[in-house]
Amino acid sequence: MLLFFLLAQPIFRDYFTRPNSLSYAFGGDALALYYNTAFHARYGNGVWLRGTNYPDGEYIYLTDAQGVVSNALQLLRRMGADVSAYAVGIVHTLNLYLLFAAVAVVFWLLQALGCRVLTSALFAPLIVLLSPQVLRISGHFGLAYPVAIPLAMLWFLRKYRVQRWEGRDALFALVSLFFTYNNPYIGLNINLMLVCAGVLMLLWHRFRRPYRMPGVAAVVVGAGCLLWVFADFWLNDPVGDRVRSQWGFFFFQARGEGLFYPPGSLLHDWLTHLGVSVPKALGFETLLNVGAVSTLAVVVGLLLLPWQRRWRLPAAYVFLLGASLMLLLIAANTSVLPISPSWIEEHLRWLLMFKAAARLAWPFYFVFTLAGVCVVDALSRALSFSWLSTLFLLAVGAGWNAEINQYIVPHFRNVFHANFLSREHEAEVLDFLRANRINPADFQAILAAPRYAAWSDKVWPHLPFESQFWSLRLSLATGLPVVNPLLSRVGTQHIMERLQMLAHPLVERGLLAKLPNSKDLLLLVAKGEGPLQTGERYVESLAERLAETPRYALYRLRLADLARGEAIREAQERYAQGYREVPALHLSFDEQPSETTFYGRGSQTLAPGEHAVATFSSPYDRDTAVVFSAWSYADADRWNACSWLLAVRTDAGEEILRETLESRRSNDVQGHYWFRTEKEVYLPHRSTLFIAAVSDRPMRIDEVMLWPKGARPLVALPDADGFLEENFWVKKPQPLGQ
Repeated sequence: MLLFFLLAQPIFRDYFTRPNSLSYAFGGDALALYYNTAFHARYGNGVWLRGTNYPDGEYIYLTDAQGVVSNALQLLRRMGADVSAYAVGIVHTLNLYLLFAAVAVVFWLLQALGCRVLTSALFAPLIVLLSPQVLRISGHFGLAYPVAIPLAMLWFLRKYRVQRWEGRDALFALVSLFFTYNNPYIGLNINLMLVCAGVLMLLWHRFRRPYRMPGVAAVVVGAGCLLWVFADFWLNDPVGDRVRSQWGFFFFQARGEGLFYPPGSLLHDWLTHLGVSVPKALGFETLLNVGAVSTLAVVVGLLLLPWQRRWRLPAAYVFLLGASLMLLLIAANTSVLPISPSWIEEHLRWLLMFKAAARLAWPFYFVFTLAGVCVVDALSRALSFSWLSTLFLLAVGAGWNAEINQYIVPHFRNVFHANFLSREHEAEVLDFLRANRINPADFQAILAAPRYAAWSDKVWPHLPFESQFWSLRLSLATGLPVVNPLLSRVGTQHIMERLQMLAHPLVERGLLAKLPNSKDLLLLVAKGEGPLQTGERYVESLAERLAETPRYALYRLRLADLARGEAIREAQERYAQGYREVPALHLSFDEQPSETTFYGRGSQTLAPGEHAVATFSSPYDRDTAVVFSAWSYADADRWNACSWLLAVRTDAGEEILRETLESRRSNDVQGHYWFRTEKEVYLPHRSTLFIAAVSDRPMRIDEVMLWPKGARPLVALPDADGFLEENFWVKKPQPLGQ
């Protein structure tokens, strides 16, 4: 333990002694996870997380809010022991001090595998510090528990040794349930590994003793925990339209380069020095570095030790190795297996919301590094003199520590920030509200702009720092929830309804009907994040300014003003008066009948890739600015809103514009669910505009329009219940007398 502290203290420094005074980050994922735990600890009641996604909230165990930890803190508050002011520090403390437990468990594992005490004591801290979970300590706290997987391995080895059920088995099952509820990825690792190891053991030895009891125990405990938790998820999931076809499952995969020579690792540097082509960057989830020392040790072991009769790994460990290889195949999925993504999407469906498949390779890290240490121990025993054996172990350990310093330490160099969710920083927010006579009790929730809405494949996941930072600080200080969703697996309808709150004036806001009371919204408009979208500017114009700082402004947004819909009423009046104007270009696709359309009878379906949609040669006798507008479809299943590629070429063939517009960035959502994209395009005389739709998923597009800037196109089909003005759907007014 002393060795571990000496190695870890230079990495985590003051987090060991002042855990509530610091934060690893104050934006993005880390801020969201800090906030969710802190809000639930202080204001929560039960298993519903209500800090964001107001008014619906979310079942806390389906979030990344560390549901068990957050619930324990809110229970303590309700019992009279309010520690919510220390929520951030408690998160840090659990992550850091359970590292000591992880070291102890890995030490016992190495002992169970036959390593000497010196080898076990030296390498247990090194295995823990290089583990992929340590990288999560700086931002994804529910995943940062390296103790869980080794503990399951140790329990399995013990079942093989004692050959009986024990009272501690119930304790282990409770620990497994804790980690599975707290973050399902950890539970999947623990329990799938046990199930696979148990099944392999039973099948290989045909249910014979001494393999029957540990095999059955592993299957019963592993499958029991998974079935319990996922049955709970299934029964209590409040949302029926979570994204099923997750691109991330096929992107966040385990890869060989991430396992053995990711950027920053020793082996990566050696290969680069030798002129071998290796990737310069990899996705974060792919970083599963087993380390150069364990890799070389395993290679040496495969070459030498099979010929040594005295060197044998315990039988139970061999089945853990087999289980970890099975999980590694799942983690790699389509990158190594001849299985189509469509087949996986069809059969896994709901489970694909746990999309970071590479995390299932974490057991392989521990199995592999444990094997490497066993080889090092065996080699050290072969040396003639004890002092030489000790020197060899220290040299190998120094090499391992060098990898930690090169690969792990850089991730923790700039992570010592103030805890902006502390009560001291909260006082700044409350003093500002009091100085401007803003009473939080006058409002029901906070709406932040520029918009953030996360996380769903269907919506662009950008989190503008200023609006996220200030809205979450304001929320925690006042207890007002935030309308903007900030959840791991938010439902499709929920996220679309929140986008509509900041949409164009011609878009009806469906969420208004779900708000539980008539209190105003506290609108926070952050500065320094670039121009607001049209709908965001519109909402700001409706609101009454209350206070302003150099970084944000606060407004009173009355629901009556938002619901009045003056722009919609004016459009309906123009329609009733017979106003019509045809756009310069209009592709309705009504000649391609479809059950899913934005307007009219048809829409166009396109395969993944880039597809030309239209070519528009300027008919104007001078340079003209035109407005491009088009709709693309998204749902919880296979359809994603596309990107639009616009290119302008002069009559001489020179390309003067080439721009990609991402539909998922738009707040303009109508129907179930169509994204509208708009762009003003400058067309020189005799130039040509090329329009293409682009996506790596199947696409459905509709109502592609162009019109001169300043025009107001209005298109109406006689048999439709609505019309299009500026390519927005507006309900037709009722004729007089009806």
